[in-house]
Amino acid sequence: MNFLTPRDVYFGWNSASVISRLKGKIAVITGKRVWKNVYEFLDINVEVYAMERKGTNGEPRQEDVDSVGEFLKEAKPEWIVAVGGGSVIDSAKLGWVKYENPTITWEQIYARDIPVLREKARFVAVETTSGTGTGISAAAVVADDKEIKHGIVSPLLIPDISIYDPNFVLSMPKSVAIFSGMDALTHAVESYVSNVDNIVADTISFKAIQVIFENIKSSAMGVEESRGLMHYASMMAAMGFTNSRLGLCHAAAHKIGGRYGIEHGKVNAILLPHFIRATEKYTERFNDIARMLGVEDLAHAVDELNRYFDIPQHIPELKSLETLAEEIMADPLMNYNPGKMSREEVIEFLEAVRGD
Repeated sequence: MNFLTPRDVYFGWNSASVISRLKGKIAVITGKRVWKNVYEFLDINVEVYAMERKGTNGEPRQEDVDSVGEFLKEAKPEWIVAVGGGSVIDSAKLGWVKYENPTITWEQIYARDIPVLREKARFVAVETTSGTGTGISAAAVVADDKEIKHGIVSPLLIPDISIYDPNFVLSMPKSVAIFSGMDALTHAVESYVSNVDNIVADTISFKAIQVIFENIKSSAMGVEESRGLMHYASMMAAMGFTNSRLGLCHAAAHKIGGRYGIEHGKVNAILLPHFIRATEKYTERFNDIARMLGVEDLAHAVDELNRYFDIPQHIPELKSLETLAEEIMADPLMNYNPGKMSREEVIEFLEAVRGD
């Protein structure tokens, strides 16, 4: 048993100041908005790439990653500092793969065949949302030209330095705070109930669930202390799923979100109570969570949270459930689901999601 984590994790107000300790040429990957409060920590040897995503579902597409890779090949940095939400950091991670491995193909990346990293540069992630956890995890998500999402997982993708500074999430719009928070909750629940028995990861995930339930509503309202606690909870949930993995909920979210243009955090929020009901027969751990939260039924508690945030309970537009079920069952994440599900069980899950 092991526990994978970045070499250094910094969290807390103004923790981004550690960037000033970096030595060597720095390339900053960020979004359209340039995060000016980072620049005071950087010396003059900095090049900045501001992404403009081609994708329409919130995830980076292959061409986004290719553009980042080309920028890095020109800039030749010794440190890559990714400042942004999940799409920015995922693009930077996979652009880093392209930079280090110029001849690598997308087929190799999708097969998780990443030969080397860190021969040219090291990686720093500064998350500016509180949901994906990509700033600390071994994962990156990219959409192909058909908007089908692919989850790339490799220990090599864990950043060398992860920074969770609440200053960067104070300006998050309410909708981003809600959906990123629900994504973090899904990470924490799925990793805690997965079939991987890792006491360290499980303990961190369990605590993250508590912190999220206690703070997500006030965080959505912009309360600074809650924004900070949600940021740390997202970090903790990502530590959990990096080591205990995810299951049916995220396997389905990757297939449904891209195909139907539903934001990742939102689709996970919709799926989460259905995932709980579909898999609770396989594990007592949902009951552990319910007892900790002081609720009788965890799925009902998540339903109530979704209603509070006006998140739909169903996705009525789902089609071709049999084909969708087969795609979900082929997802590697299903290997870590609380129980081995049959094709018929996955179809029943999708029928419940559709609202049949």
